[in-house]
Amino acid sequence: MIPKLYDLMDHAVNVIGQENVKVIWSYQNSARVNKPYITLNYSSDDLPDHEWYSNKVDYRGIRVMGSWRKAIVDLQVYAAQDSLRLANRLSMLLATEASLSKQYSLDVSIGNRLMLQRVPALLNNSQYEDRAIYHFDFYYTETYDEDVGFIATVEIKGDYSGSLTNQSCEETISVPYIDNQPPLPEETP
Repeated sequence: MIPKLYDLMDHAVNVIGQENVKVIWSYQNSARVNKPYITLNYSSDDLPDHEWYSNKVDYRGIRVMGSWRKAIVDLQVYAAQDSLRLANRLSMLLATEASLSKQYSLDVSIGNRLMLQRVPALLNNSQYEDRAIYHFDFYYTETYDEDVGFIATVEIKGDYSGSLTNQSCEETISVPYIDNQPPLPEETP
């Protein structure tokens, strides 16, 4: 499940479009809901060859890693007789300025529009129900807080020889806020 995808679809249909249509995941195991409703699924999830790593490690030894993802979304609209109208409206709602603002805040975007089609679904052995399908590319980001560790104290001990005098060195270097100060506020990537 891609939570950002659900958030965007629900926002486009029910907040921007004010359609009052239930959005569910296609593999949701529960009783069938009343029409109209929209099911979400995605058929593939592409990844880049390399992840992005932040160059900052916070005071707990955590750095952020992550990258973009691309999913091909299969959105199916079930309505009494106007599934295609609702799917077409949703495709337009996803291109509105309000939807683009939501996409920006979620760090996602709608890519290529692959297919918009009315394809009735078999309800039983002799009946069909109205259904429209909308396929599109969906780009989003995933991040993970990686615990790379944190070295709070370094002790250096050693002897130097070969010069006119033999010398020894003992030094302890500690991060000042680990024991003596409250932790720094968490940074956002």
